[in-house]
Amino acid sequence: MLCSIFVSAQALHNNPLKTRLDTVVHQAALAYLKDNNRVGFSLGFIANKNRHQYHYGETAPGSGVLPSSTSIYEIGSITKTFTGVLVAHAVKEGKMDLKADIRNYLPGNFPNIQYPNGDPVKLIYVLAHVAMFPNSFVDDPTGKPTTEAYFLDQLHQVKLDSLKEFKYAYSNVGYQLVGYMLENIYKMSFDELVQKYIAKPLRMTHTKVSYPLLDQPQLLKGFNATKTESKSISASFPAAGALRSTLPDMLNYLNYQMEAKDSVVKFTHKITSGDIDKGAHGIQWAIGKLWNWDYYLQTDGGTYGFRSFCMIYPDDQLSFIVLSNQTDNNAGGGLYRVTAAIYNELMKRNRK
Repeated sequence: MLCSIFVSAQALHNNPLKTRLDTVVHQAALAYLKDNNRVGFSLGFIANKNRHQYHYGETAPGSGVLPSSTSIYEIGSITKTFTGVLVAHAVKEGKMDLKADIRNYLPGNFPNIQYPNGDPVKLIYVLAHVAMFPNSFVDDPTGKPTTEAYFLDQLHQVKLDSLKEFKYAYSNVGYQLVGYMLENIYKMSFDELVQKYIAKPLRMTHTKVSYPLLDQPQLLKGFNATKTESKSISASFPAAGALRSTLPDMLNYLNYQMEAKDSVVKFTHKITSGDIDKGAHGIQWAIGKLWNWDYYLQTDGGTYGFRSFCMIYPDDQLSFIVLSNQTDNNAGGGLYRVTAAIYNELMKRNRK
């Protein structure tokens, strides 16, 4: 795919700057890059069934290389929405039950994985982030990738408080555990399940946990606020955040989520906690309404050196994905502001 590269305000980009929309994108992108002197990012959105793709900055500090449609980013916790889709397939196929005790899907005995009153931890609690699991486990002190034995040992040490109310408490451990359960049920790796149920049907050819040598050059390095290279996310227990993807692949995924034509996707969009008027949650999707009552679905992801942001407006058939290989405390808000500027421009057009 040929891509023109332009230099504007010291930033590489492929924005042709031919339309008013191009200009709005450009101004928002430059504002984001100027804040904390960031590295680069890829932005895509679907509006009126048309796909728009823009790339800004560099793949690495000082590289002089613009990100492209083949650049592969870590997507962090957006991975959890994929895990939710896989669970929906498992429920549809009768292999999982949302109200089941999760110990039904685990090897061995876990007497500690229940609440003090004896109530079981149900699968839906874990998916909804209300199970009261810890956010993360302590890394293996040897520095080695987390093994199954180490993970299960940590799980045996979990102590749960009484489930007095459904209080939202974010947990990477919970989704790592769900991925592990799916692997046990299907006798397939998480990566293989993603390929079978999501990536191949949606033609997401570069969305994976692990990549062959041919794709290695396209794997971006991640950077922190000081532009220092960060370590890559571990591929061990990947269901909480270890998927990587490209901008075109994620636009395919967004379109699938936005159209919500089948029961599998609709399942993940159902509210599991909260109130839509005050802010609710589906399966890894934050769900709410804007000031103008537009219904939205939002999710994001952050790893050691990557930040991603996704927003879907189903009523307007409009969706955004932004992928960045640099993270800092303000990156998430900055990526949202990029999409908000474009959303406001598109809504102005619709009101005319």
